[in-house]
Amino acid sequence: MISKKTIIYLFTIIFLLSSLSVTGNNKFVNIVKIDEAITGATTELIKEAIDLSEKDNCVATLILLNTQGGSLDETFKIADLIENSKKPVIGFVYPSGAKAWSAGVFILESTHIAVMAPHTIVGSCQPIELTPTGTKYINDSKIINALVEWLEERANSHGRNSSIMSKFVVENLNLNASEALKSGAIDYVEKNVDSLLETLDGKTIETIYGNTTLYIQNIDKILFKPSIKIYILRIISNPIVASLLLITGLFSLLIGLSAPGYGAEVFGVIAIIVSLLAMGLSISYIAILLLIIGFILLSIELFVTPGFGIIGIGGIISIIFGALFLIPNYQNMKWLISQEYQQMLVIFVLAPVLVIAAFFIFILIKFLKIRRKKPAIDVIGKEAVVVDKLSSDKEGYVKLEGEYWRARAYKGEIQPGTEVVVVGREDLTLIVKPKTR
Repeated sequence: MISKKTIIYLFTIIFLLSSLSVTGNNKFVNIVKIDEAITGATTELIKEAIDLSEKDNCVATLILLNTQGGSLDETFKIADLIENSKKPVIGFVYPSGAKAWSAGVFILESTHIAVMAPHTIVGSCQPIELTPTGTKYINDSKIINALVEWLEERANSHGRNSSIMSKFVVENLNLNASEALKSGAIDYVEKNVDSLLETLDGKTIETIYGNTTLYIQNIDKILFKPSIKIYILRIISNPIVASLLLITGLFSLLIGLSAPGYGAEVFGVIAIIVSLLAMGLSISYIAILLLIIGFILLSIELFVTPGFGIIGIGGIISIIFGALFLIPNYQNMKWLISQEYQQMLVIFVLAPVLVIAAFFIFILIKFLKIRRKKPAIDVIGKEAVVVDKLSSDKEGYVKLEGEYWRARAYKGEIQPGTEVVVVGREDLTLIVKPKTR
């Protein structure tokens, strides 16, 4: 039989199995795809990709953009990662039919070379806020002017036309590839990655670390493979998932406090912490908290409770999440999201939350009604089975006629599984003693 410690060790090494990008010794271009809303997961994706590109045999990072927009704070962080990259970063709105709306424009204009494929679109950069009543456009001149100036400076730093940038923000201007090239908003229009690399071969690119000449025709192209951490962040960064985790965690705690065992409480705490991570609380703080909770739960499982159950599993999950997310912090504030995406986002966030909340409220009301009925039941002399370890000064739960009651021992200690008889009651707490044979 596998021991408890062996089970724990097997589970806790899972976080070491995160995906690693493996490259050979040949020169290569590192290709990374952004084909989703810009969130904290996107920031970590670009960070991982640029870290790989710092290797000597990587020539440049190529970001393939197809996004409707996203978090403004995360967009700025991605722009800073691009600006501080030691290797040139190329932004390419690709494939045909793709778009770089809102935050996508800010990322594209931050790259050292900005490229679009035919029949792609850029634009619609007015920021919005997500509120409980829906989306709201931000018209505060302080914010708008700051965004315009920021975008113009990025364009200037890469030799593009800065005068067109204000129209992206103030007028929600949209341009196709040929219009963007003609206006000077981008550097090239290319039909695919191969033609782009052929065009850029021999070009000299200026970065903050100096000039770099690209020799990239017929070079190896490696599609960046994100680690498992990125896949998890993508799931929980979804506003729908984050909201469901929070509401489910809160109601699990409420129900768990009035029910036997610790499963609901363990799940509730982990769900709330992960939802706070998804909603923008510092990853590093959350990771440390998860690690601490995980080790506490495992210690309880190893040295206090008999067997291996929900407490140990909860501890393992906490440690795995904590280890995966022990990385720099991020937070979500204002958003750059295209108009087409706004209404759908609000509906998909609010609808599941309301349904889940209604369900848990219904369960909680039913549970409380049952609890209120218990005092009317004559339980003295009835038999029950102990669920938790009891003593005269330690309460736990017993199962009486299919219902769980809070109880304590008349004297001494009573182990789980022991058949007992109810000899008294203090409010809703039963006084029990072992059944005599």
